[in-house]
Amino acid sequence: MFLSSSLWAAGFLDKKVVKLGEAVPDFKLTDISGAEHPLSQYRGKVVMIHFWSATCPFVVRYDARLKEIASDYASREVAVLGIDSNFSETPDQIKEVARKRKVNYPVLIDPGSKVADQFGAVTTPHVFILDREGKLVYEGAVDDQGWSEENPVKVQYVREALDAALSGSPVLHPQTKSVGCTVKRAF
Repeated sequence: MFLSSSLWAAGFLDKKVVKLGEAVPDFKLTDISGAEHPLSQYRGKVVMIHFWSATCPFVVRYDARLKEIASDYASREVAVLGIDSNFSETPDQIKEVARKRKVNYPVLIDPGSKVADQFGAVTTPHVFILDREGKLVYEGAVDDQGWSEENPVKVQYVREALDAALSGSPVLHPQTKSVGCTVKRAF
């Protein structure tokens, strides 16, 4: 276990990870329908990226909230993208699960976890919000519920960050701790 953790850390830490306030380099991923999505096509919009999983119970718990966010902000120049970077989940499995869950935003497939590495994504869900200029303004959890469903939600971090990005204001909580399943990277 220690050796695999060390290899993961060594490989992961060698990669350039985008930092808060930096422009996110362009990337292009394919969605579950086969359409390509270059990040650059969303310039001028606020972009919410969250790392998604077909098998993680935390993503299942947050599905309704994420779909609600996508619906609530669709008319406000916000693009919501789910990215599945888990090597253990097949494109067919991802497509089937997204269809069954009635996901209302594109789910992109990140073979080799390259985009997850670029963001430093560690969990599903793990949310990243880019302003209209493509700069990273938020990174972390959907809200403050944490590990237990019993905890009441008091702060909706993603909504707070989206509203700030839309108005051009600083994000009150630009970085929070994401909780969920680990992104399953291949070595």
